[in-house]
Amino acid sequence: SFPPPDFASLRNLWESVASLYRTTAAERQRFEARVIAQRADNEKLQEIREWWISRMIQTRRPLLEKLVLFWHGLLVSGRPDARLVENLFVQNELFRRTALGNFKELILAIGRDPAMLEYLDNESNRKGRPNENFARELMELFTMGVGNYTEQDVREAARAFTGWTRRGFEFFFDARQHDDGQKTFLGRTGNLDGGDIVNIIFEQPATARYLPRRLFEYFAYLRPEEDLVEALAGIFRQSNFDVAPVIRMILTSRAFYSSRAMRTQVKTPAQLVVGTARLLGLEAAQVTPLVRAMDIMGQALFFPPNVGGWPRGESWITTSTLLIRYNFSSLVLTGGMPGIARRPAARPPLPPEATKALAGARTAGDAADRLVNALVSGALDVQRKSALVKALGAADAQVPFALTGDAEPKVRSALHLLMCSPEYQVA
Repeated sequence: SFPPPDFASLRNLWESVASLYRTTAAERQRFEARVIAQRADNEKLQEIREWWISRMIQTRRPLLEKLVLFWHGLLVSGRPDARLVENLFVQNELFRRTALGNFKELILAIGRDPAMLEYLDNESNRKGRPNENFARELMELFTMGVGNYTEQDVREAARAFTGWTRRGFEFFFDARQHDDGQKTFLGRTGNLDGGDIVNIIFEQPATARYLPRRLFEYFAYLRPEEDLVEALAGIFRQSNFDVAPVIRMILTSRAFYSSRAMRTQVKTPAQLVVGTARLLGLEAAQVTPLVRAMDIMGQALFFPPNVGGWPRGESWITTSTLLIRYNFSSLVLTGGMPGIARRPAARPPLPPEATKALAGARTAGDAADRLVNALVSGALDVQRKSALVKALGAADAQVPFALTGDAEPKVRSALHLLMCSPEYQVA
């Protein structure tokens, strides 16, 4: 059970701000009320970030949370442009409800989503003064990809979405600001509105290929073979754009279990942090430093770098981020790392799952194998396996091992070495 955060007091603060702007209140009074509300909003945002990380760690449905993160990185909204944290939370819950549902319905819903309306400025898209941001990203980043539309299509789609705005925390269609003139979009002409634009987009061949390609790249590897993409697109069309059949086909395909896919995908910061917490049984209650670790690795939830979302693949590994990723093991094993102060409490105990894995180990080689099996998918090469045995304080793999108090520092050293290995950085 993951009870949602309470937004009542925060909403009251923002409604008080709005009421002051509807009266003759002094500018300073308005400013001070807004500062108080914004500070409370920022605090609630941190609470939401920690709530989501806790959910990722504790959930019995990890595929669902992985998909919520996918949608958050594809249908991007975030700070600072989306200013109200309640709207961002509502969007996060939308992704959770529709994660495996119908993509067309999700696109229609995201067009009415208050956080998206704010993030891509469609709330200011008005008759005679169209704002093209949402219309452009709808085609370029959300549904079809570059090269499948013209600049004129962007302008016409923007006109169709005029009047799609919000009032506070709710979608509102402002008929007075809607351009009800004739428009021509992707070869179709008529008095088109936003719903018509979405319908026409989903008639395009590129739309059937775009999302399956992005999903496959998210779960397996970049630049998949075109015949594989076409097969996924066929399933997508046959299901009337339901996501679940595409996911099922990806996860049961030979390509997903091929050498090109296995242990070749660089873990995102979310995969590294959440995966480590789940593998080692870390306490979900201590999530504040985990959120901070993700931030300094470059994946701050609700703070995407741009409308294109976060980088993919090897882009996550640079000379600076690699050192941060290595230092993450210090956070797990000692309670602190550069950029995150160590908690004043004593050094955390050995991670529960590591202790469980080592129970019954009789030799250093056996202990090393157990740690590898617990943390890494597959075997280490001979040299790294030898280094792991030495980290456990043994000259060779046959030296007896017992998980006693004296062995604990050596186990920490071995865990640190394993978490810094190339094998641990990939999935």
